[in-house]
Amino acid sequence: MSNTQKKNVPELRFPGFEGEWEEKKLGDLTTKIGSGKTPKGGSENYTNKGIPFLRSQNIRNGKLNLNDLVYISKDIDDEMKNSRTYYGDVLLNITGASIGRTAINSIVEIHANLNQHVCIIRLKKEYYYNFFGQYLLSRKGKRKIFLAQSGGSREGLNFKEIANLKIFTPTIFEEQQKIGKFFSKLDRQIELEEQKLELLQQQKKGYMQKIFTQELRFKDENGEEYPEWENKFIKDIFIFENNRRKPITSSLREKGLYPYYGATGIIDYVKDYLFNNEERLLIGEDGAKWGQFETSSFIANGQYWVNNHAHVVKSNDHNLFFMNYYLNFKELRAFVTGNAPAKLTHANLCNINLKIPCLTEQDKVSALLKSIDNKMNNQMNRIELLKERKKELLQKMFI
Repeated sequence: MSNTQKKNVPELRFPGFEGEWEEKKLGDLTTKIGSGKTPKGGSENYTNKGIPFLRSQNIRNGKLNLNDLVYISKDIDDEMKNSRTYYGDVLLNITGASIGRTAINSIVEIHANLNQHVCIIRLKKEYYYNFFGQYLLSRKGKRKIFLAQSGGSREGLNFKEIANLKIFTPTIFEEQQKIGKFFSKLDRQIELEEQKLELLQQQKKGYMQKIFTQELRFKDENGEEYPEWENKFIKDIFIFENNRRKPITSSLREKGLYPYYGATGIIDYVKDYLFNNEERLLIGEDGAKWGQFETSSFIANGQYWVNNHAHVVKSNDHNLFFMNYYLNFKELRAFVTGNAPAKLTHANLCNINLKIPCLTEQDKVSALLKSIDNKMNNQMNRIELLKERKKELLQKMFI
């Protein structure tokens, strides 16, 4: 009999395992379901070393995010013994906007502690922790968490609701383990690809830092230096086309195929376009980010619409891509006025003064940074394909 003809078996299964899975309440599979609390005094008790203290922002989809990790003292940890979490615990966010986010406690060297927004699910020894951690990441698991939430506004999970979650599980530990370890390897592969992307991003930042401070200069085909960079105002670098942009109130937008750009990039898709195969640089006017290495500008091409929150410029004998990289490297917040919202006015933008190389050197800079962007895009596509593959497998390998 095929798996699809049996009632309680997954669509996709490792060879060598047979029989139906059993439906059990999560509470019957665990030795602990519970959470902690915020220490008296709150964040005043957080330190830079000591016992790791996990909060909801540390629980991501499948793994711990330790970039924003805080610590508590051993004395406070001793007062909160009941909420200690150990390697292999399944951690589940149970309140707020991040409800349902799940991770496996991967801190090996020491136990951690946690606050009231994170629930510890500690499995009995005969159940493999990552089988259940991965199940909660699947669409099936997420739906059960959603349906179990208490309150009309669905804002929280209590321990009883978690204990009552019904989960189909293999009767043989080895099958649970094989599934859990399979997804661990897939997660590790995704993590390694993400690390490669991060290295490319750091490489790009490093090049931009050296290029735009002129620590790194290009040479011509004869090995000669290009001319010194010249001071120019933005008004002399670009031709402004702000008169062509046009906002459409969200309620009046007709959905379509054409990108609708605002201050930070594409914010919608509409049925018509204002620009037809005209490559332009868009620079955030209000509601944008203007810090160094933030996306204060971006290239638009093809057929698209632009609202009145982004300046529209075309080249005046300058490389648009070079200028885009330069503006995203540049700290522009000093030129921004107001705060409700903050705005980079046309007048202030025009009066920004930059040191600009000759066009040939601009082209070489642009080509180098574009090549890194292409590698980054390929890497992002690779990561996205792996994540999509994992989603499909989660759907097929659990009931």
